[in-house]
Amino acid sequence: MKRIYTILIAMILLALELPAQSSSHQYVTVVAEPDHDDWIYRTGETAHFTAFAIKENVRMKNTVITYSYGPDKMDAVATKTVKTDNNGIAHFDVPGAQQPGFISVRVKVNIDGHDYSSMTNIAFDPYSIKPTTTMPADFEQFWSNAIDKAAQVPMLTTVTRNEKESNDKVDVFYVKIQSYKAGNYVYGVLTVPKIPGRKPAILRLPGAAVRPFNGPNELAYEGFVVLEIGVHGIPVDQDKEIYRQLENGALAGYTTIGIDNRDTYYYKRSILGCVRAVDYLCTRDDVDTTRIATYGGSQGGMLSIMTAALSPHVSALFSYFPAFCDLTGYYYGRGAGWPHLFRDPNEPNLQARMEVSKYYDTVNFARLLKVPGFYAWGFNDPACCPTSTFSAYNVITAPKQLQVGRDTGHWLYPWQVENALKWLKARFHMTD
Repeated sequence: MKRIYTILIAMILLALELPAQSSSHQYVTVVAEPDHDDWIYRTGETAHFTAFAIKENVRMKNTVITYSYGPDKMDAVATKTVKTDNNGIAHFDVPGAQQPGFISVRVKVNIDGHDYSSMTNIAFDPYSIKPTTTMPADFEQFWSNAIDKAAQVPMLTTVTRNEKESNDKVDVFYVKIQSYKAGNYVYGVLTVPKIPGRKPAILRLPGAAVRPFNGPNELAYEGFVVLEIGVHGIPVDQDKEIYRQLENGALAGYTTIGIDNRDTYYYKRSILGCVRAVDYLCTRDDVDTTRIATYGGSQGGMLSIMTAALSPHVSALFSYFPAFCDLTGYYYGRGAGWPHLFRDPNEPNLQARMEVSKYYDTVNFARLLKVPGFYAWGFNDPACCPTSTFSAYNVITAPKQLQVGRDTGHWLYPWQVENALKWLKARFHMTD
């Protein structure tokens, strides 16, 4: 049980991309409580809220609360105030959305010159949200041709055992795999359990950042061969200062590099590198090629869906709050997924860039999925907003399961991660 708990904490920190540290507690907590326990309403239905502010575990009486509401990730359409009564309670209503989507309700109090606030995103028929993006007629052909061309590149591989990170339970290796074109490589960390026979494998995909990776990956202690890769085509075992300089220099704003052309866009190499990483796992004698999963959150969640859609060797996936969902949303007046492209209607070459984005939108890869998937996110995610993630989830026709932690932002609860791991182990017929 202790090992499971360690895995959960490690994976949550990876999802957050935060160091392990204690969080501070707000002096005043302000809450907007919806009258539907599941935060879900019918389109057009008015939502009734109870608001209160708590200081030192006591509701604050006769306190002014400012509330505002508007579509998910968009500007507020109304801002008003309400005052708590002698019991510390106030009430207000929010008009229902006229089409499926989310409304962000924000509440704020000012105490002694300091603002304290919170957000509650309520849903209106979320399982009926449709994407704004469309699939190009040659979408599948484009990626099929790209994969076929990349497959002609020899898989030159270097595998180096890391003595320091290996132990009596697992072996850790740093890998370098030629991909996409000659001289281009995928770099990663491979963790292999020291148990006999062929084992299920996980391709662990990274969230957005330019950073190093090390081992061992905790999932290997559960019996998985785990390959965790970077997506920038650079070694993953260098000093942190190198990555800091790249993130602030050559790779600053990498999500828009080459976006004017579908063949030069930054993520083409990254996506094909993920497919090549799966191909590499299939060459290993210790991997059961019928049991390979992709796994990741945010940018990693996006790549988990994309890789599972493109590689015939992936048989399951776990994607939490995937990025790059419905990238054209802002252009059509609603929230879109990270990295929040096309917010400026005067952006140069806007129409052409949006056309390019359709070849890289998670929604269009989700349409192609044929393998079962486990998905997780929350209603309050400001980075990969629920309007965008539901637009991808709703087009999936493959077997799917979604677990929502309504009040979560760009993070998961331990039970969401634990249930995903149980689901994956059950899919792969693994016993504890």
